Amino acid sequence: MGESANIIKLAEAVRESTLKRLKLVPFDLIEWRPTPDSMSFADIARHLVKCDLWLFDLLAGKEMQDIQGEINPERIETEAEYQALFEGLIESGKKRLEIFTWLSDSDLAGLHIDPRFGECSVWWSIVRGCLDHEAHHRGQIAVYLKMNGLGFKSQVSSAND
Repeated sequence: MGESANIIKLAEAVRESTLKRLKLVPFDLIEWRPTPDSMSFADIARHLVKCDLWLFDLLAGKEMQDIQGEINPERIETEAEYQALFEGLIESGKKRLEIFTWLSDSDLAGLHIDPRFGECSVWWSIVRGCLDHEAHHRGQIAVYLKMNGLGFKSQVSSAND
């Protein structure tokens, strides 16, 4: 099994776990934030889609600037809008997996300039800069759920949780 296969397994598990938590958010809380300067559930979902798009450009060799999570002034008004955002997160995750299948071990070892880390391997940008970053936001979502009395409950803990 090549390294890209390992990354694909990790990427699938991370996105599945993120989606599992976002599915627990009732529509009336989608724009909830713990403080005025914190991202909402919707903002986090938007940010994760933007991060995927950013990674696609980085892997295509484009010169990149760092991106930050941000509070979107446009609020989600309908459940259909939120569903579209949720579907966008699913689709960008699928595209991410497809792109990862094209990467050989030598591609992953290749060096490039990542605005966050400087010169680093493609592997590092994917694992640390993308997948670990999403795991951070997945934890943020879990905390937000718990703050609203909607803690993620599981009878059996697994690597995907």
